[in-house]
Amino acid sequence: MKIVNVVSKWLAATAIALAATTAQAASINVGGVVWDPDASSISGWPILDDFFASGSLFETVAGVAGTSVTGQGKFNRVNNDNPNEASFCPGCELTFTFSMTVDSITPTVGTSADFAFKDLILSVFVDSTPDYNGTNGSAGDGNLWLGLAINGLLEGSGALLGTGSDLGNGSGLLDVTGGLAAANFDTNTRLNGTDFSFTSSFQPSNATSIAPLQGTWELRGDSVAVVPAPASAFLISLGLLGLGFSRRRQS
Repeated sequence: MKIVNVVSKWLAATAIALAATTAQAASINVGGVVWDPDASSISGWPILDDFFASGSLFETVAGVAGTSVTGQGKFNRVNNDNPNEASFCPGCELTFTFSMTVDSITPTVGTSADFAFKDLILSVFVDSTPDYNGTNGSAGDGNLWLGLAINGLLEGSGALLGTGSDLGNGSGLLDVTGGLAAANFDTNTRLNGTDFSFTSSFQPSNATSIAPLQGTWELRGDSVAVVPAPASAFLISLGLLGLGFSRRRQS
């Protein structure tokens, strides 16, 4: 009879541990940032990627080959059609800084040109004291949530360059390099085994005191929920079982 009781308690404890990990699988929370890989957009169209995000950015102007370009931005939407910062980052903010180097600028027609950037490094930060005001300093504080680096080149095109009405766009593939959420996004599911696809656009800034260019961006990738390994679940169940024995002995 005692053996039956022991086995029953062990199975119950294991079930509790596994239930806890299963309950966390639908919605993922890393460092206070929450997203649901199975979410659907407000319009009713399903999210084709586990993780879709977009927002705003500021950046400096690209010069000749070898020129450094820097910038910063903020996440406004995650797996949603509309800004939903209060949902995906309640009580916090998700911002980023980036730097890259002009690899080449090739004039095409008139004031238009194709361009390529190398060595793009993008660092995403989660900050529990929201204070982003568009500056690099306010975007680069907090804890490193996700580190990303370009795989190959960030390529794009621009028009009306140097006229004060500059317009442009770019795109590239990113690899995860570190951060709190690295294990969730290091999936290698994109082209050439990369982790994210990244696109951005720019135009003259309305806040020239911050940066000469401003724009928008989109980040798409896949994610996984990081749950305890089977051995961890076993240890959790043993701990719960031991707690039950302890209480029984005391009684």
